[in-house]
Amino acid sequence: MSAPSPYRVLIADDEPAVRSAYREFFGAQRGFALVAEAGTGTEAVELYAVHRPDVVLMDLQMPGMSGIDAIGAICGRFPDACIVAVTTFGTRAMSLAALRAGASGYLVKDAGGPALRAALLQALEGNMPLSSAVRRELVAELTSEPTPADRREHGLTPREVELLGWLGHGLTNQQIARRMHVSEGTVKQYFARVCAKLQVTSRTQVLVRSIQIGLIDPRRLPPLGG
Repeated sequence: MSAPSPYRVLIADDEPAVRSAYREFFGAQRGFALVAEAGTGTEAVELYAVHRPDVVLMDLQMPGMSGIDAIGAICGRFPDACIVAVTTFGTRAMSLAALRAGASGYLVKDAGGPALRAALLQALEGNMPLSSAVRRELVAELTSEPTPADRREHGLTPREVELLGWLGHGLTNQQIARRMHVSEGTVKQYFARVCAKLQVTSRTQVLVRSIQIGLIDPRRLPPLGG
């Protein structure tokens, strides 16, 4: 039986030393293959269209077109793009802007190799890699915004609304499947339908949108229990 094809990775960072470190990292990783390197946001957009990688590591602070703008440009053209934003330091505004632009997750550069690999796999599996600090900042930022008085369900079924509650806890697809007593495949189908109904393209945007319109209240989530 032949080995599965490695995940194809595009990196975008304006620092040559960082790109070199990524090159060395992915050269030593089984299951991943670095297919392209971009030094600017504009190059990242162009190279994505050429290579259509499985996942992108996008630095947010680059000259010219920022990483946030590049994420928006890629996701606007390729809604299924899987992009993990990375930066040296984060702020609420920056992390929220990256996630709203379509990033699948957000990490700081000092997360370390094992955490980086785990985050990429989480994103590729349809989960949402966010450091605990970024998740707290994201929820704090969203809950500080006014929630519309009209809390419409947007056509969501009771099971899809239940899904949002578990998403608010930051659970993975596997963990949600256990809570809902369904398969992981069914959870992915639920997410696909929720994305369509909320007119978003990623799991992270589902969280952002659901908090904004009052479908998720992070202060009143269902109890996790045992």
